[in-house]
Amino acid sequence: MLHRRIVASFRFNPYRDFLAGIELSDLIRRDAWNLLPKEDTVSVIGPSDPTEDPEGYVVVADSALDHYSGRVDMIVSDLDGPIQKIIDQEDSIKVIHAHGDNIQKLREVVPRIKGTILGTTQSIPVRAVKNIGGFTDGDRSVIMASLLGAKRIFIYGFDYSNPVDGPRDVKFMKLQFAKGIIDNVKSAEVVYVRR
Repeated sequence: MLHRRIVASFRFNPYRDFLAGIELSDLIRRDAWNLLPKEDTVSVIGPSDPTEDPEGYVVVADSALDHYSGRVDMIVSDLDGPIQKIIDQEDSIKVIHAHGDNIQKLREVVPRIKGTILGTTQSIPVRAVKNIGGFTDGDRSVIMASLLGAKRIFIYGFDYSNPVDGPRDVKFMKLQFAKGIIDNVKSAEVVYVRR
């Protein structure tokens, strides 16, 4: 039973994922990828509130918005996190991920988001929606740091052995995939910051 739940959570529906990418591209309407700033130092915030101000440009995985109270330059989300907090961050760049399970949320939430929106997908890229890789909001945040040109990426609040949301067994497996993706970032020095 447990094994089936974990496997089911990793199944992709390429057709629905592609449709989600089309939907997101239609909703954001313009390709803003050329607006990405270039940053040497990027801090990626997971579910934590660092005791000191993070260095450089700050990228926040959406689940961290329930914990983090500092400056937010970019939010990476598949809209499973705190929606109102994402919407309220009007000055930050939003990187919204489309997949087959969030098409309705895309329709409901994306039109309410102000400012710059970048679209990502795990499927075929469509116009303004890019496939940058990644599996979770956390590892996509690190990939975004790399795309910003970071030479050093500080990571706060990533605990691969202790998921903050559930179901814990499924989340644990997802975090192991995310760790593998982050471990393969070779374009920057990745530094884990412990509290």
